[in-house]
Amino acid sequence: MVEQKKTSAGQGLGIAGLVLGIISVPLAVMGCTFAIALLFGAVGIILSAIGLSQAKQNNGSRGITTAGLVVSIVGSAIAVMWFMFLGAFFQEAMDDRGGWFDKLEQLEEVGRDLEEDMEDMEEDMDQEDMEDLEKKMESLEGDTLPDSEPETESTDEDVEKAEKELEKLKKEKEQK
Repeated sequence: MVEQKKTSAGQGLGIAGLVLGIISVPLAVMGCTFAIALLFGAVGIILSAIGLSQAKQNNGSRGITTAGLVVSIVGSAIAVMWFMFLGAFFQEAMDDRGGWFDKLEQLEEVGRDLEEDMEDMEEDMDQEDMEDLEKKMESLEGDTLPDSEPETESTDEDVEKAEKELEKLKKEKEQK
């Protein structure tokens, strides 16, 4: 028996299909990039299938092309599952329009109402705080005199009282 020599026919397409299949698997797993994974997987399947066909016709090795075909199919299958999952989710949301979308709208209304109530509360608090501040200022107006006004008799009397108390304290200290 004479063994026929294996050729490299279809190897380039098999390698390209394997690379695209390898890229499609993580893209499909991530979920948000499943459409890109589906594209890469489909092109990988096509290239690997053509490479496998060429390898069979020309007695080429089929290992890499078969691996490319399998990995591309796996990546595409995961992407198709994501597509079906999201399609079912949105189909259910569309069928249940009264519930799901109304709840979103109600949530938005609650958010707007909360913002308006917070703004009203801030305005009320500012007015109340200002009124309290005005009352305190009015009560303190008579307690101090500006530097430009001359001293009055009541201030002189206060100074005399303070001096007398100071003298009493000095005498008490000396007696001890």
